Amino acid sequence: FLHEIGSGGVLADDMGLGKTVQTIALLLSLKAEKKTEQLRALIVAPTSVVTNWVREIERFGPALTTALWHGAGRKEQKAEMESANVIITSYALLRRDIDLLKKLRLDYAILDEAQAIKNPMSATAAAAKELSAKRRLTLTGTPIENRLSEIWSIFEFVSPGLLGPLPKFEERFARPIDQGDSKAAARLRATIHPFILRRTKTEVAKDLPPKIEIDKVVDLAPDQRAIYTQVLREVRA
Repeated sequence: FLHEIGSGGVLADDMGLGKTVQTIALLLSLKAEKKTEQLRALIVAPTSVVTNWVREIERFGPALTTALWHGAGRKEQKAEMESANVIITSYALLRRDIDLLKKLRLDYAILDEAQAIKNPMSATAAAAKELSAKRRLTLTGTPIENRLSEIWSIFEFVSPGLLGPLPKFEERFARPIDQGDSKAAARLRATIHPFILRRTKTEVAKDLPPKIEIDKVVDLAPDQRAIYTQVLREVRA
């Protein structure tokens, strides 16, 4: 729906409900629709999960070609980046290489763990907003962690202008809601609701297979056991 109306959106399902797979499914459907044109998407993720995206696409969307913009030798990967359907990079490199990345003409700019841009004044948030993409998508199980300005920052990326300038947002929503204004909270919820898909584990538990628990006992290697024993002695002392 959000794709068809040309809007950005927030996929805010709880952790473990398949935000990665849903995103891959979207990209596969777009590639099938485009046929003659080449699909081009950029995925920005924390460094720790960048290679996981490559593995998941290979597993669930092998029809998608990928390029990893990562590591010290990345400048040699420009040719791969030109021909790939999906380019995957980290937030650290988004900030560092924004002058190059903002020149890409993207069908989608996708931010995984989008709480990385929750601070609207951060260099990461500023760099993300410079990306040139027809549509934008964010994935986060925690769209608001501490302050309402965090949801403003995410929406300023996915749908610029929807919540107005930050000072106006603070005046109209953030401060009244902090003071317990339920009407202001309802207005904000109504504004952002159409652009957020959020399911909790309890909602989808009935669709999930039974949990399988396997206990495995793993012996420590000799060097690990030496360190463990040393720490144990110090703590007990």
